[in-house]
Amino acid sequence: MRTMIREENAIGIILSGASTSEASCQLFKSAEKGKIKEGMLLIIISSDRKILCRVSQIIPYNAFYTEGDVWSEARREGKSIPETVARQYEICKLELLMEIPKKEIDYPPRPGDIVVKIEPERYTNYEEELFGISKDRKLSNRDYKGIIKFGSLSGYGKLPVPLDVEKIPMHLAVFGVTGSGKSFSTGYLIEKLMHIPKSDTESTSYPMIVVDAHGDYIDYVNYVEKEGLENLEWIKSAGVYRYVFPKIYSNYKFRIKKFIKPIAICLDFLNHRDLAEIIVTYLKGTTEGAEQQISGLIRVFELLHDDGYNSLHELICRNRETVLEYVGRLRNEEFHQATIRAITNQLTEFFKLEENYRLLSSDSPLKNEDFVDEITKNRFLIVLDFSAEGAPGVDLKTKQVVITYLATILFDKFTKYKVNGIQKHLLFIIEEAQNFCPDKSYPISSSLAHSKLSAIATQGRKFGLALCLVSQRPSFVDRIVLSMCNTFFIHRVSPEDVSFVKSVTGGLPPSLAASLTTLDTGEVIISGQMVPVPFPLVVRVPKEDRKVKPTIGETNVIDNL
Repeated sequence: MRTMIREENAIGIILSGASTSEASCQLFKSAEKGKIKEGMLLIIISSDRKILCRVSQIIPYNAFYTEGDVWSEARREGKSIPETVARQYEICKLELLMEIPKKEIDYPPRPGDIVVKIEPERYTNYEEELFGISKDRKLSNRDYKGIIKFGSLSGYGKLPVPLDVEKIPMHLAVFGVTGSGKSFSTGYLIEKLMHIPKSDTESTSYPMIVVDAHGDYIDYVNYVEKEGLENLEWIKSAGVYRYVFPKIYSNYKFRIKKFIKPIAICLDFLNHRDLAEIIVTYLKGTTEGAEQQISGLIRVFELLHDDGYNSLHELICRNRETVLEYVGRLRNEEFHQATIRAITNQLTEFFKLEENYRLLSSDSPLKNEDFVDEITKNRFLIVLDFSAEGAPGVDLKTKQVVITYLATILFDKFTKYKVNGIQKHLLFIIEEAQNFCPDKSYPISSSLAHSKLSAIATQGRKFGLALCLVSQRPSFVDRIVLSMCNTFFIHRVSPEDVSFVKSVTGGLPPSLAASLTTLDTGEVIISGQMVPVPFPLVVRVPKEDRKVKPTIGETNVIDNL
């Protein structure tokens, strides 16, 4: 059988002193001066073994540039040194990862063993030989069932990394500062999940809802509207839709409205306690110390129901006086006057959802009981546009109400699927996740959506409901929620987040941890369950690999000036 490793790809040779975890390699002259980079994967050929390793450090040596050597005075005087006759070489420190395929290293490589680069382009089975993908998943068209190929292994022109879609229900997280390529690679991941190999003749799409904070993903809707879904073979979704707030929706022309829907909520889909907590938090920002007010609201809802009012949504939307009248009846229920007054203020503030945004009265698929069924059945991509264009003037607490509502109906629906023995899947991608499930250290400190997203994080994996939390400041995202994530896409992060990222991911090799603040734009460390090997990989997402080119953030300063 042909192998993907050839000795003519040799880049160096193993020196003495290797262990089962690390080794030193002297690079050949042809591999010096930047041809081998830190983070690259290489292979040591040791007799009949192939040991996969990662470059952790490259150290150039020159005998004429050593501290205290005979050339010290010449350097001090700025005189020329005959470098060409100096003893010089480059040492490559290697972190040993595993024997191929997927076997622990039980004996060190030997001095003199050859180190080679990987050459996958001539062969069709690198996914099995290098990454250990099961042969049973191999399809006749060179794809693997349920495996998407992501970017390219850093240091190689074209070596896509296989990621296992079966592990998505274990939740994902994407980290990276502005300009690191975070949203670009998230969009690239979305594209890959819209075309997942299923059989020799069929591909499928993962149902997704994306909370788009800055308009990074509306390009997909514009692209489909322009090209026509029927002409796009790589999209295996039955529909791609953008949801905007009602007032902006009314401004769009009829021609494109079939791709754009209004955001609205139906309060009848929430149980009494959920609705009471939302109303209290909408004004207070927290439910702490508000149990009496929550209990009072629940009692109001019960009294209304007992008197034949079956739709709280209609009452709050169109008959607020009746609701406030029943709040007054709490005096007979022995609620304190201060509690009644607080509940009145909270309801009055909550009514502004309709006054300011028409979130209750507007017609929207989000108010349809079959909304989740339609997404999962047709494998839709839904983009909730929370950007300045799709949600002009909408404050954060109102966006939190929408996410709380959506998280609630998703969790409830997937719970019912599980109870009824129905297996469905959906990926809920949330940009600026710190705004919806914040850590206590984050300035907003609380969120209406926090408890529901926590429930999805801890229980959703059992039902097929997965989270993908995207943040430029991961240390501001709730630690418990992030601890439920089992796959991480880590771009360049701020120095303040380095220790947090290392802890929440379960640790990174020192060579990778040291590069967290210096990764190039488009470079990403992928770690966790979706990666078929038990160690993180450094991957580059080339711009040309994105099918839909992002337009957000583009500038044309000089021409405009």
